Amino acid sequence: MKAAQIIAGYTLGGADILRRAMGKKIKEVMDAQKEVFITGAKETNDIDRKTADSIFALLEKFAQYGFNKSHSAAYAMLSYRTAYLKANYPVEFMAAVLGSEQGNSDKIAHFLDECNAMHLPVLSPDVNISGRTFTPVIEDEEPSIRFGLAAIKSVGEGAADLIIAERRENGPYQSFHDFIIRSGDKAINKRVIEALIKTGAFDGMGQDRAHLLHDMDAELAEAITERRDKAAGQTTMGFDLLDDESSKHEIPPMPPGLEPMSKSEKLAFEKELLGLYLSGHPMDAYRGLDLALDTFNKPEQLNDCDDRSTFRLCGILTGIQTRYTKKDNKQFAIFALATRQHSYEVIMFPEAFERNRTRFEDEKLLLLRGQIARRNGEMSLQGHDLFDLQTSIPRLVQRINFILYPDRETEAFLPLLREVIDREYQQSRNGGTVNEHSSEVAISFLVDDQILETDSSKALKIAINGENYRELRRHPAVAGIRVEALPVQKIDDRRPWEKKRNR
Repeated sequence: MKAAQIIAGYTLGGADILRRAMGKKIKEVMDAQKEVFITGAKETNDIDRKTADSIFALLEKFAQYGFNKSHSAAYAMLSYRTAYLKANYPVEFMAAVLGSEQGNSDKIAHFLDECNAMHLPVLSPDVNISGRTFTPVIEDEEPSIRFGLAAIKSVGEGAADLIIAERRENGPYQSFHDFIIRSGDKAINKRVIEALIKTGAFDGMGQDRAHLLHDMDAELAEAITERRDKAAGQTTMGFDLLDDESSKHEIPPMPPGLEPMSKSEKLAFEKELLGLYLSGHPMDAYRGLDLALDTFNKPEQLNDCDDRSTFRLCGILTGIQTRYTKKDNKQFAIFALATRQHSYEVIMFPEAFERNRTRFEDEKLLLLRGQIARRNGEMSLQGHDLFDLQTSIPRLVQRINFILYPDRETEAFLPLLREVIDREYQQSRNGGTVNEHSSEVAISFLVDDQILETDSSKALKIAINGENYRELRRHPAVAGIRVEALPVQKIDDRRPWEKKRNR
């Protein structure tokens, strides 16, 4: 702007028009401004047209993307300050970064990955620890970040502020019953309490989430009666006895027949109410298998993939949107496939969508086969086939090598492996047919940082799935696992007439 003012006699207002045109790449305005600049340069400083044209070209080049010094200095200061805070106050810094994106689950998921890389745990909300937003916890032996109460769907800022204010004024909540009694405000209703239970906000009090959901209605009814009695100045001998501190906060036993909340249920509630999986991921059971099955494990690896190359990914289906083509009104789908580490947007065109329609279900674990498309510098993932992940694994995993520590309960692992193999075989026999797709099993030992493979029988095979894989992988004798999978089968994307011609 200053250059235009001095060289070509622009007013600052006129120079701002030039700046805006350059910044937004508006060709018509730029062409008009070029003539204004050349004319002004001649009238103001007697600069010939050729020289003025070359000066204007320099300004245009700068506008492609240039930084003036004040802009560069501001970015440098921000970069230095944030780097300093991240290096010296990592818990507080990452809590602030997460809080700045509260409500944006994609951004939160990205920053959670960064927290994992920093070995900084981000834990579920807690009524006695969490603030309104993401809360740094640095007093504990292991620093961590707690999910904020207001970030839970159905809770909101009003209820969160009331919970926090009561805690600060009258001390931590001693039990679920204590919380219910002290949360008499209408803003903390049944829906809020249910969301707190489902996201683990009472886990620190020792009761299982399924137990709390089971008792919630009875606790709310009892709390209403207790508040009414207190308001009326009534008391009973039985209540006085129950008020004894030794029994007041005792954890009640699990009701007969009630099962603890399963891991899958917890993850589903977290996804629903927090917008993401916090305490795990449905793909965790397949950790290691997914690395062997997936064509790429990070988005940046897509840069090495050619146009129309076939890929394979396993993950969970989310965010399904169905739309219609403009030309012939056929239905197609856009969805996200969330692997254990990343989420990828996929488009499935009408023919493939119709073929896979029955497999489309939110939060379902699937194996996707598709193609990478590159057009005009843009890249997209096009889905062709969806398969059930559990049944696909035995078909695709050729060999699984268990690498064992020689001195860590190894003698217990081998009978377990035999038991799992026999169990899977027997189950397939009971189903009427032996599973045709089984993976070869190998045993190796980690000795002095070297892997020594045994001469295992090729007849030793297992129909691997998420459950038995997790059972074996978690054994203390297992140092690591090597998985060999079949290469992804290339998609035949020839036109019908091309296929006919090549028969």
